[in-house]
Amino acid sequence: MKFIRQDVVAEAALASEKGSFDFAFYGREDLDDRSKFSAPQSRSLARRSAFVQYDPQRFELIIDGTSFRSDELEDIPRKFPASSIVIDATTMEFPEIALILRAYRKLSFQPARCVFIYTEPREYVRRPAGESPAPGSAFDLSLGFRAKNAIPAFTPLLSGGNKAHLVAFLGFEGARLLRVLSDDDGHFYTDVTVVFGTPPYQATWDMHALMANTRLIEQFSPGVRFSGANNPRGAYLLLQEVHRGLDGSQCNRLAVAPFGTKPAAIGAALYCVEMDRMRVVYDHPERKEGRTRGVHRTHWFEIE
Repeated sequence: MKFIRQDVVAEAALASEKGSFDFAFYGREDLDDRSKFSAPQSRSLARRSAFVQYDPQRFELIIDGTSFRSDELEDIPRKFPASSIVIDATTMEFPEIALILRAYRKLSFQPARCVFIYTEPREYVRRPAGESPAPGSAFDLSLGFRAKNAIPAFTPLLSGGNKAHLVAFLGFEGARLLRVLSDDDGHFYTDVTVVFGTPPYQATWDMHALMANTRLIEQFSPGVRFSGANNPRGAYLLLQEVHRGLDGSQCNRLAVAPFGTKPAAIGAALYCVEMDRMRVVYDHPERKEGRTRGVHRTHWFEIE
């Protein structure tokens, strides 16, 4: 797999690529301003398109009303044949991205050319003025977390003899990883590395993420790394580096928690699909409507 292109693209440049791809996949587009912008842009790039949603309770990927279990992912390229696909990463969540990638990169007769479209918000919505947030939790992003269920196809077993090094990409919701590590209590995640999105999309956003995770760092003393907030390739290479470093360590598994930026989640999804025996830690947040405002830059990430 090669990273072909990581660019900021103007709306006119997207329009010039109209209809260039076989199929586009997109998620919920009524969440905020950028989802309303990005999903139609992604659909316009392809001759056909489909709405995608993952059900963490039933462990099913639903594409245009048809459900696929984890052992049926090879049926997706058969039902929706494509040699080139667009993934609207703005509106799709990590499980949807990872499972679509697995279907078209790993289980398809011929791996598809893949482009991700991701639109940054102009701003995140802060909590109401009368609400006193905990330090580092200034943004009001999620209604809750739907499940701790693992994602089939990314759940190798952990045991007394199979310990994992957990790499967690972190964002503004510091309690997410804190819950994971508190529940585990050192049983399976022997080593932990946290990754912050630096440089950030906009100045000070990385500081908000650092503040949101201060308690976690003080309590668990993980290793700390940095990778660009809008750099999927950087996230991929960081995971590759940590994975290679497992030789001679007490861990024989690599686990990833994609709790940070969506571009970092793209890099993590690509690495999980390309490598065997990767474990994904995910808590399936329920995104709050109107969680961001405005439309900022749009990114084109392409792999071959």
